[in-house]
Amino acid sequence: MAMINRLIDAALKNRFVVVVVYLGLASWGWWALTSTPIDAIPDLSGNQVIVFADWLLRVLVVTLVIFLWIRERRLGIQREPPPQHQVMSSSARRIPENERKDQLIAMLGHELRHPLTPITHAIYLLRKSHQDPATIELLDTIDTQTQTLLRFVNELLDLSRISHGLMEIRPERLDLAAVARDAVHALQPFIEERQHVVSLVLLATPLNVRGDPGRLRQVVSNLVENAAKYTEPGGRITITLEQRGDEAVLAVRDNGVGIDAENLERIFEPFTQSHEPLASPSSGLGIGLSVSRRIVELHGGQVTATSAGSGAGSEFVVSLPVSAGDTRDTRRSENAGKAAAPFVPLHARRVMIVDDHEEIRVSIARLARGWGHETAVAADGSSALSLAEAFQPERAIVDLSMPGMNGIDLARRLRQRFPPAQLRLIALSAYTGADIRDACLDAGFDAYLVKPGEIAELEELLGRDRVDLLQH
Repeated sequence: MAMINRLIDAALKNRFVVVVVYLGLASWGWWALTSTPIDAIPDLSGNQVIVFADWLLRVLVVTLVIFLWIRERRLGIQREPPPQHQVMSSSARRIPENERKDQLIAMLGHELRHPLTPITHAIYLLRKSHQDPATIELLDTIDTQTQTLLRFVNELLDLSRISHGLMEIRPERLDLAAVARDAVHALQPFIEERQHVVSLVLLATPLNVRGDPGRLRQVVSNLVENAAKYTEPGGRITITLEQRGDEAVLAVRDNGVGIDAENLERIFEPFTQSHEPLASPSSGLGIGLSVSRRIVELHGGQVTATSAGSGAGSEFVVSLPVSAGDTRDTRRSENAGKAAAPFVPLHARRVMIVDDHEEIRVSIARLARGWGHETAVAADGSSALSLAEAFQPERAIVDLSMPGMNGIDLARRLRQRFPPAQLRLIALSAYTGADIRDACLDAGFDAYLVKPGEIAELEELLGRDRVDLLQH
């Protein structure tokens, strides 16, 4: 039998032999099943035995074919897969699977920002021209879902940054209670939709920590939104903040579906949810808790989850080091000085828009014209250089990823001809990395916005006299 198996295995490795064997077996089987009449064999033991022998032959033929087919499938699974085209870097090395996955996530996030940009602009323009309640309600729905898609994109990119150790934290001394209030306020529409009762129990005096306000707001939002999603409508969510020794402790507690003991740590893994998607269809990507834990760890703190089990609710607790009371944060002082600066009126400008996506060029031009600016558009760097000579722009909104001459090279060329006092350069890109922002600053850009960008900030950048570098 072993010899037969080896012969069969050897034959199966040759696809031509397999085809020949299958054709031969099929021909033999067809002949055995159709051309041999039951009474053609001499009557040695009676018709019953002859009929049994005839059916036995048929069964043996079919069994052998099935046996060979099963072996072929088994060997096909066990056999090493054929070589595939590998994604190669500029140094011609083979890119590991995890790196390919991260590149795919980054590319996905980059590409999704392009369609979200004109959608965001269209919502803004429609809000300005339609005031009837029915239209406003529809626009609110579109805006909410657009922001949800954008949040998914940001979470995917955050996950990629975490895997590469590139998550950025810009700490400053801040009041954690104010961060919690802002986060809960931003989630108010979602909380009202779910008809939850939310209690916010905060200290009467500031509780200062040293952290990135945007990132800490993201943590609180993720925890409160997680509680809201896994709590039945009409449930209770309580957010408390207190100081325990030298730690600020923020707790988010709900009376929702709860978490089984075996899932208390697993829920902090990427793409993990504590319940089946069909049971909670709005549960998202399963990234928020993983990102939140990493953000808290980068702040020198920790986040834990507790639950008495299924149906018993859950509690997430964030602990962060308290900032020393006499610590002076120069960045905060600088920001306060900027905030206290006198109001600067907005002026009409000549605005050049450079982007290889036509729908984005058109939507930005609509915005700029709506603010009273004169606009001109170009689809690539070479056309932009010629247009700049004729149009003499005072502001230029430039995409970075374009065929031929990219946005950074275009900025360098424009800077040779137009000094900052004459032309302000604004990068509007789908890239979010600090290295890209630094390269833009070195190339002569005055501001950097990530698509789709905050419309109010874009309006101010185009209209005001002073342009500060924005790192969003």
